[in-house]
Amino acid sequence: MTYRNITISIVLYLFLIISSASAQFGIKTGPGISDIAFLKEGQTPYVGYEINSLEHRKPMAVFQAGAYGTINISKRIDFQPELLYVMQGLNYGTNYIYDDIKYKLIIQYLQMPLLLKYNLSIRKRKHSGLIAGPYASWKLNAVRITEVEGLRNKTSVTNLKDTDFGVIAGYAFEFKLPSGQMMIELRCGYSLVNMMNRIDGYIPDYYGPSKEYARNVNISLIVGYKFLNIWPGKTESK
Repeated sequence: MTYRNITISIVLYLFLIISSASAQFGIKTGPGISDIAFLKEGQTPYVGYEINSLEHRKPMAVFQAGAYGTINISKRIDFQPELLYVMQGLNYGTNYIYDDIKYKLIIQYLQMPLLLKYNLSIRKRKHSGLIAGPYASWKLNAVRITEVEGLRNKTSVTNLKDTDFGVIAGYAFEFKLPSGQMMIELRCGYSLVNMMNRIDGYIPDYYGPSKEYARNVNISLIVGYKFLNIWPGKTESK
């Protein structure tokens, strides 16, 4: 998909939210951890043979931020479309006495989740709910950063696909403030498609993985603020 088509899609997406008389708007941000899931011993086709000498470290610390809307569908169900800047990636390396190597793949996406929220309670002051739904992501940038004995090198990643599609699920807790509503959310995202192509020149091993598999995985803790009564005459919800 071209950037022109992406821009048109985003404009239509935002118009859909704004045109709803029952829509409320908010902003959200928060840290998370991210990784790329491969089949067992199946990372080599995507990141190269040099990764075989490295260890899979802790998931990479990442960040996301953006805007979201809430459209009430029924007493307990809300539609929650979002537009987010999302970081994802992986973290490898070594930490031997005579060998210190760091290897990171950092991917930046523009992500558009379309979530449904089921409210477990409907009290006005505070309530919680479960969220779930699909997302589509468009690659903004992807870089590979290696650091060997303090010498840092940064290169572009050429085998990353332009789009990623997956699902998000989580738990949200909201409580009312005098001028709005605070939200704390724990969510997990997982790709349903391969988000990387095999690198050029890769020769499959005889005992290599039987199928392609490279999926984004992330867990995030998000804090958001939803503005109330943006539109004149609009009634306050929950």
